[in-house]
Amino acid sequence: MVTSLRSCTLTYVIFALLLPNSHSVLAQGTKNISSLMRFEPLAKLGLSSDMEIRGAHVGDNVLEKVSKLAEKGGEVQYISGGNRSNKVNLEYAQPYLDSTLIQNLEIRFDKDHGFINEIDLTYTIASRYLDILPVYQKTIIQAVEKYGEPLSFEQVQQVVKNNSSKPTLTDFINNINTVPTLKSRVRAFFEYKKVTSKTHFIRDENNRALLLTGFKQCYFWTLKQYTEVLTLCSFQPSSGNMKGQGITLSLVDFAVSKTIEDYQVGEANIDIEL
Repeated sequence: MVTSLRSCTLTYVIFALLLPNSHSVLAQGTKNISSLMRFEPLAKLGLSSDMEIRGAHVGDNVLEKVSKLAEKGGEVQYISGGNRSNKVNLEYAQPYLDSTLIQNLEIRFDKDHGFINEIDLTYTIASRYLDILPVYQKTIIQAVEKYGEPLSFEQVQQVVKNNSSKPTLTDFINNINTVPTLKSRVRAFFEYKKVTSKTHFIRDENNRALLLTGFKQCYFWTLKQYTEVLTLCSFQPSSGNMKGQGITLSLVDFAVSKTIEDYQVGEANIDIEL
């Protein structure tokens, strides 16, 4: 226990010296970051996602990234789980009409080495009496500006190999062409989006493929044969009242996640005399 405490203290001291303005970061309420101090701040995976959310990539060092995000105004929430924690939340708030627009950035990481393996950014409005649809429309516009066009309806039709006006997610999953070693991960990801066998894509007014799944609808940005996927999901306006519902932008990278799972710390070169 004493050894563990000394190790955490040493990690903090090293990190404080390496990170600019570290004292100002702690002053902003990042005392909740203590359970992340078990990770080596200089550890690098050597591989990261091409896309990012708020500057955070899949594969980044969580301790380094969360500290930088806190410097830029993200309020670190309490991290549960202590030394076995595997996610951290940062909250951003800004005025919106007579209420507040809350942005919750959830970063999931490998609990053994501290590399980020999934990033979710969810927008909600504090008041349940305000419609979130304008925020949703603005989010789509900004997502297209930042990441380019999402998966088009023609691209989905090419994958399923037919010109159906409602290509099913099942056909998409069964015909998706991806990296053989990551195929099971990619298929499982899209399988999770399937609510029924009739879950399908439609063509939106901009020729984008919009997946209708249960009460939700999702757009997809994909890279590297679908092994890196950015998803934008919200409740369907036609499903009822969108008030109080959230909009979530999620990023995964299956190649990076596999590298994280296979990551091994190099053995230290130590001479021991008996």
